[in-house]
Amino acid sequence: MKYSVAYFSRTGNSQRIARKIAQKLSIEAVEVTDKMKWKGLFGYLRAVRCSRNNKDYEILIHGKIDSDEYIVVTPLWAGHITPAIRKLLKTLPKNKVHLIVSSGSSTLKERADYKSVVDIISKKKNEDEKIDALIASLSP
Repeated sequence: MKYSVAYFSRTGNSQRIARKIAQKLSIEAVEVTDKMKWKGLFGYLRAVRCSRNNKDYEILIHGKIDSDEYIVVTPLWAGHITPAIRKLLKTLPKNKVHLIVSSGSSTLKERADYKSVVDIISKKKNEDEKIDALIASLSP
């Protein structure tokens, strides 16, 4: 089975998770960005507003995402997937997406139709265990 790992990260947490997963699969993690400024307090406030309002932005994919199944890593903003990843997911078959959601304390409510959803909650300090369980669940 061929996998692709794609991620969006505002603070670096989702990037770290995506790179760990990609390293275990011996592939490269592909960053997905948009042209918004998400850094700092104002970026955080903008992120909350935009994710709640389902804003749609042009995305840039910094590499090739072409595989049998996809591992997509995103932070959770105000209970929602980030706008950039939401747009990427519109181009992928949901039943072939393993969605990894990183957050401080919340879980994703919109879980239907994904191949799998893994919530990595930083306060539980179980990131590596969750990643190992995901890798173990993947088909060879």
